[in-house]
Amino acid sequence: MLDKKNNLVRKAKPEDSKRIWEIRNHPEIRKLSNNPREFSFAEHDPRFEKKYFSNQKHYCFILENEDARVVGYCRIDFDSDNDNYIISIALDPEHHGKGLGTKLLSAAVEMFPAEKEILAEIHKENIISVKLFKKVGFVYFNEDEKNYYYKLKK
Repeated sequence: MLDKKNNLVRKAKPEDSKRIWEIRNHPEIRKLSNNPREFSFAEHDPRFEKKYFSNQKHYCFILENEDARVVGYCRIDFDSDNDNYIISIALDPEHHGKGLGTKLLSAAVEMFPAEKEILAEIHKENIISVKLFKKVGFVYFNEDEKNYYYKLKK
């Protein structure tokens, strides 16, 4: 899915693994992650390969800028315990504030093939993500001490 500025949202490929790992391990991204631990590439790569290319229930979409550089990703992972999907998004901090998060999240939701509920778990301090998910159509349904929970029905 290409926009007017030649930003492309597409399904991730195995060769995107390293760049996704770099974004995921950025300190600003980890700070608001459910799992803030830094992962080695040796841990990340086989897990990424198995989860997104050997399993038809997990999806990863990436955003490439006009230079064909991956600047963000959106994961939609199946939660078999609750029969729904959990969504997360990360954008290289150098590209924050340019509307790219909205582009990526909107396109990923549109490209997502399943007809299931999608849930987002957002840290309460992450007001920008709260606004982003609302903008794309997610609706608040719960919260706990640490997170807000939003959902989107497809």
